[in-house]
Amino acid sequence: MARSKKYEKNLSNIQDMLDDKFERKVQVGYSKGNETRKVGDTWTDSDGKKWEQKEGYIASVSNMPPVGLFRHQCKDCKKGCTKSYDVDTHKRMGRCYHCQMDFETMLQSHRIGEKGNKWQFWVKLNEWRRWDDMMNETDLWAKQMKEEEKNLWDMSVANALSNAELGLTIKKNQG
Repeated sequence: MARSKKYEKNLSNIQDMLDDKFERKVQVGYSKGNETRKVGDTWTDSDGKKWEQKEGYIASVSNMPPVGLFRHQCKDCKKGCTKSYDVDTHKRMGRCYHCQMDFETMLQSHRIGEKGNKWQFWVKLNEWRRWDDMMNETDLWAKQMKEEEKNLWDMSVANALSNAELGLTIKKNQG
């Protein structure tokens, strides 16, 4: 009859208890004490776990940083961008969708209320940045194509292949 691993482990633990080798926490008695904690207090229990007193409840303190969960964080409101439209806007502008809308609305309101064309200047600046990025990308592409063209006429690989085939044909003719 096959025994399960859990059953085997329990039997092993019982045997260790009988042999006085089993180590476990021993708790004798319990008293809550008169600890009163205020909201925001943190402490570490006997197991090394950190806790924090919240308003009306106790919460476990996580070791993970709160921002580490989000790959993109808005530079204005500091919230994590989780929605797809927030992430797309963050990739282009560094803000979440709503903060970007507020920023653009603020630029447009300056156009209406004052003598200024901040909105038009901002749009033109972004167009120039896009064109500059495209030009840099085109230059990089051209450099890569030039390097590939040099490698295209490199005869060392072609010579090695032809020599290998030549060796095979000589063996065929002799055999």
